[in-house]
Amino acid sequence: MSVLMGMDSNGLKRLHGDMKQYIMNYYPPCSRPDLVLGVSPHSEGGSLTVLLQDNDITGLQIKYKGSWIPVKPIPNALVVNMGDLAWSNVLYRSIEHRAVMNAKRTRMSIATFLFADDEAEIGPVESMTCDRRRIYRKVKHLDYIRHRLGRKMDGKANLYFLKLESESFG
Repeated sequence: MSVLMGMDSNGLKRLHGDMKQYIMNYYPPCSRPDLVLGVSPHSEGGSLTVLLQDNDITGLQIKYKGSWIPVKPIPNALVVNMGDLAWSNVLYRSIEHRAVMNAKRTRMSIATFLFADDEAEIGPVESMTCDRRRIYRKVKHLDYIRHRLGRKMDGKANLYFLKLESESFG
């Protein structure tokens, strides 16, 4: 990713240090899955998420043009989602997603999240603003974490904290 964004090969690694989080999700059967969400709609607050889905039960959905689209698991494959940290100045975008319940079967997933170091300055890296206008401002990652933790998961709403006042995005 660093090289694709015009940085040296360790550019993003230096901004992250050892900030990782691992989560295992367990979704028991739910007789009324239409009334319950496994995880509310959101986009990831970090840089990158790697997800191992249950091999044969669909539960992950992504929002595309206002509709929720199921992501059918591919056996032994990983799902990689970009997070909200705006390094690429919207060239690589985070995606709004949610997890839904299954009426008859238990589902599990394992996710690994990569976060910037608390002291890192997040926002577009310089190489991503040379030939396009800057969409996001730079802020200290710890300030962004405090902002996110003070709010509920609500789609991609947390990106507005990073957005420059005069810009809009999708």
